[in-house]
Amino acid sequence: MLLEQPPCDTSLLGVARGAMAALGARAANGQSASLHETFALSGHAFVINIHEALCPSGPYCWNFRRAWKLLANVGLAITELGTAAPANTGLAERRRLEAAVREAMAGGSVCAVLGLDHQLIRGQDDAGFALAQPWGDAVPSTPPRLTFGTWAEFLAGPPITFYKVAAGAPAAGGRAALEAALGFALETWRQPRAHTERGYGMGDAAYRNWLEALDAGRADPHGVWWNAVVWGECRERAADYFQHIAADPMSGPVDANAARRLAKDYRTLARLLYRASDKTASNAAKRGFVAEARQVDGECVARLEAICRQ
Repeated sequence: MLLEQPPCDTSLLGVARGAMAALGARAANGQSASLHETFALSGHAFVINIHEALCPSGPYCWNFRRAWKLLANVGLAITELGTAAPANTGLAERRRLEAAVREAMAGGSVCAVLGLDHQLIRGQDDAGFALAQPWGDAVPSTPPRLTFGTWAEFLAGPPITFYKVAAGAPAAGGRAALEAALGFALETWRQPRAHTERGYGMGDAAYRNWLEALDAGRADPHGVWWNAVVWGECRERAADYFQHIAADPMSGPVDANAARRLAKDYRTLARLLYRASDKTASNAAKRGFVAEARQVDGECVARLEAICRQ
């Protein structure tokens, strides 16, 4: 099984795409889902999560397990194998989790770990697991290995979660699959506290946190860049999804005119977020981009709600 993790800034979906290719996963129409379909039908294309201090943990500290479930509609079945804090986990528990990963891999599943980022487990040798770098070997931002027994490469980091990905029968397709994804995405806007951790905000509350952090001068510069890049990528894939529907009215579950307008506005939104990621821009300029993005995103959400009511 050839395992490669495509360089998505949204690394959870980089893992998903790598697993889809390795497993031959298929959506309800019998085809392999495209990149933009993977983003949209998981709901991830429409999510945003921002910490009060704009730290770079925003893309990771929310209930992404709902997105896991929605990935069933592109042919993936994801199961958590366990979570542990490396520095506080005894040898017996480490061995148990390692055995669970090996068993899943032996059974034909693809496995991954979330520590500093989502990383595919590419294989193993006598000493440990080999891990993919989310953006290729030229960007060594995460540990390339996990050593059996010691987990030495992860001791200084956050808790790590192991999970397995298998091919599965899609739960829904077409309009039903999109409505499930949009229903989740809209929940993160209307009930953000139910989907994220203390100190974080989703939906409009995410933009509020972003603007307040910039105004108060407490925004983490790396966090500003990374959140803008990840959430910008998500909106760009949303634009791709609706553009595809608009280009072929028979291909999707949304009216072509509505899809065309959403494609245009999500493209505008992605560009605003990417401009906010510019490390050379002033805080005042970034604030302007984020404030405009908040307005555009809110308008898009209102139209997504209208689609769900039709």
